[in-house]
Amino acid sequence: MKTLITVAFFCLIHFANANDQMRHWTYVSGDKVEGEIVSFDEETRIVTLATSAGKTFELDESQLSAIDQAWILQWIEQDEEARAMLERVGGTVTRYTTTGAFPTTYYLYTPANRAGAVEGEQSPLLFLFHPGGNGGRVVYRYIEAAAELGITLVSFDHFRNTDNNPEREAEMLQRFTAILPQIEAAVPHDEKRMYMGGMSGGAWRSYHYSAQVPRPWAGILAAGGWLGGEQWYDLPYPRMRVAMVNGDKDHANRCIPKDTEILQRAGALVSVHAFEGAHQLAPPSVLTKALRWLLETELADHAAP
Repeated sequence: MKTLITVAFFCLIHFANANDQMRHWTYVSGDKVEGEIVSFDEETRIVTLATSAGKTFELDESQLSAIDQAWILQWIEQDEEARAMLERVGGTVTRYTTTGAFPTTYYLYTPANRAGAVEGEQSPLLFLFHPGGNGGRVVYRYIEAAAELGITLVSFDHFRNTDNNPEREAEMLQRFTAILPQIEAAVPHDEKRMYMGGMSGGAWRSYHYSAQVPRPWAGILAAGGWLGGEQWYDLPYPRMRVAMVNGDKDHANRCIPKDTEILQRAGALVSVHAFEGAHQLAPPSVLTKALRWLLETELADHAAP
């Protein structure tokens, strides 16, 4: 029992800092600051960073160390490479905003074609959440796999890690419950093949919403994610498929045994997919393998006793 309690506590602690885009930036003076890059103005050379609480602040590029300036250049190049990749694999990314009390921006990736699909058959749909709420940028990391398998993606802004703040989490749940019917009506999809997922805190959110928002959820793509500790073990998780995709050195790996036990008890079918890496999103080939498995329809015969 002591071991299980320790593992659950470990998972809960690390959720608070679980944003794979958060990093330490070093000033020329040697001082450090933690933040996630939000934008970079190539004319003014101003970089905008966000804290784990979502507050933004600006720095002049010249204030940062040489290695951090080089990292900004790589960040810009990644954006360019992502758009070149989209042109290569096909499909479109379109920005939309929901209406009503919770206007929320999301990015829709529509694959160009679906090899082997029956005429008139609707696409599977994968909702993506992200630790930093930067859906417009991060969606490109999933597109190669989605293009190969013919999966439509909806990638959200706004939803982000909150350090499990009850008020902010209650607002986000209310928001998702309100906007989901709009998106379901606007985006053609197979209602029996709706999935959620994301990296780290995005997987955490997906797990919880599968229990809190009634739908025939088909599965979860949990990239370096976890249920979040003992306080979340008793949620009514549905019978679904769960693909856990973790780097072999990811600290979240310690949560896999207990999370698997909880999910299997609810009747879920769990598959673990590993790659060489730490707390980071898997390469497209591994994501494709995990998503291909997720699209299968077999479920566990019954819940564990």
